[in-house]
Amino acid sequence: MSDKKENIEVTIKDSQLAKYNRIFKKSTLMDDMKFRLVCESKGAIQEILRVVLNDNKLVVVESIKQKSIDSPIFHGVILDCRCRLKTKEVVNIEVQIASDDDPIKRMRYNEAMLTIENSPKSKHFKYKNIPNVILIMFCNFDIFKKGKAIYEIDRVVHNTKIIANNGVREVYINLKAKVKDKKLKSLFKILTTVNDIDNEVFPTLSKKKIEVNEMYIGGTENMAGLDLMMYKDGIKVGREEGKEEGMQQGMQKGMQQGMQQGMVKILVRQFKDKKISAKEGAEYLNITVNEFLKLVN
Repeated sequence: MSDKKENIEVTIKDSQLAKYNRIFKKSTLMDDMKFRLVCESKGAIQEILRVVLNDNKLVVVESIKQKSIDSPIFHGVILDCRCRLKTKEVVNIEVQIASDDDPIKRMRYNEAMLTIENSPKSKHFKYKNIPNVILIMFCNFDIFKKGKAIYEIDRVVHNTKIIANNGVREVYINLKAKVKDKKLKSLFKILTTVNDIDNEVFPTLSKKKIEVNEMYIGGTENMAGLDLMMYKDGIKVGREEGKEEGMQQGMQKGMQQGMQQGMVKILVRQFKDKKISAKEGAEYLNITVNEFLKLVN
């Protein structure tokens, strides 16, 4: 066994799996792990967007597989949900439980990363060809404290009514708001409760929510969400170690442990179950195919 494999392969204890599953069963769709799993369904995303953006004809043509957007010189991001519309607009949907660390600037950063990732890679680059982006954040708090259910940001020229549209649409959803609209009210309940569904207005979303709620994390057939659970545990470990080593070093070590425990274990199992190729596993870990295959053996 190689040193690399010895360093990063971790045995997952049954007690850990039991704990993770207890947490998972009690969580709502406002938990980013559950929300990402629901958003694997194009139909579920489409039902959400049609209500939030008030467009009954909106069509989702692609649900983009959840992955981190990395850069050698920028801080990478892991987006909760991404999709592409028939209009060619790229959509990012985020769920935010707490208002810490400036959610508005977070949206600005996500927009920049999405724009760069989806812009044409060409010597004949034209700014007019960069994609239009729609950013949506579901918040468990009232971000602007005005009691509104939906806040949409406009770029307005100062002292005029001129809209300076730069191709970015930014929308914040306040799940604490009192709403009269039946569809919006139903959506809020689906997102913020463990078991509530609405088969009439949100049939695909409801079906997907039930499916996700019944998942067992870490089972032979389903490793969904285990990497994120371990990642979060790693952060907790880092905070504890930070008391002795210095908070920054501890956090970094904990995050690395969480990512290593989850990512490698899950990708190896998915490869063995023929759900991903060796190339996909290698790309996710940023290693060569041969290095990935050594982890499998």
